[in-house]
Amino acid sequence: MTDKRSNDKNTKRPDQARRASRGYEINNQWYFELRGGGQKGPFETQEAMQAELNEFINLHEEMNKQY
Repeated sequence: MTDKRSNDKNTKRPDQARRASRGYEINNQWYFELRGGGQKGPFETQEAMQAELNEFINLHEEMNKQY
């Protein structure tokens, strides 16, 4: 599913919005939320956090394809 809903105000595709919405900053350190609860981090920059988040999601998507 890569199309957005017609009434969706978000300009990103659902997978992009999901990835972007998981990251947050506390005291100049970046973290991201895990789906089952918890967090991963800290990361020194938003870019480092985003790279790790993308890798984390891609790994889990690949694992789900195998089963």
